[in-house]
Amino acid sequence: MKTFDLEIVTPTQVIKKESVSYLRCPGLDGLFGVLPGHRSALIALDLGEIKVSQNNSDTFYATSGGFAEINNSKVELLVETVEEANDIDKKRAEASMERAKDRLRSKEKIDPKRAELALARAINRLSISRK
Repeated sequence: MKTFDLEIVTPTQVIKKESVSYLRCPGLDGLFGVLPGHRSALIALDLGEIKVSQNNSDTFYATSGGFAEINNSKVELLVETVEEANDIDKKRAEASMERAKDRLRSKEKIDPKRAELALARAINRLSISRK
């Protein structure tokens, strides 16, 4: 089976560096997939789910966005945040979701966009943690 090199990087660490057979990411214009031999591209990533396939096994990650740089036989995901599904603390994600909902319901002066984004991140993390 053909593969390509994948590197998932945050501002503080390299999360994953290995050969994979398929990658699916949330782009700003919708989901996109990468197979070996993909053309070079630079794609903005949105909040959502990253799916990595290798050896007939899938691994899922929650991301808050970033960029995908595709060159020859290598893909580098430069992401703000990323968590593997198995590493997501469900209780913490649920608490974050409730805090965001409370902020949106409150009469206090808040930044609604920020609260909505916090809610979307929490929902994304919870959804992916169930994979």
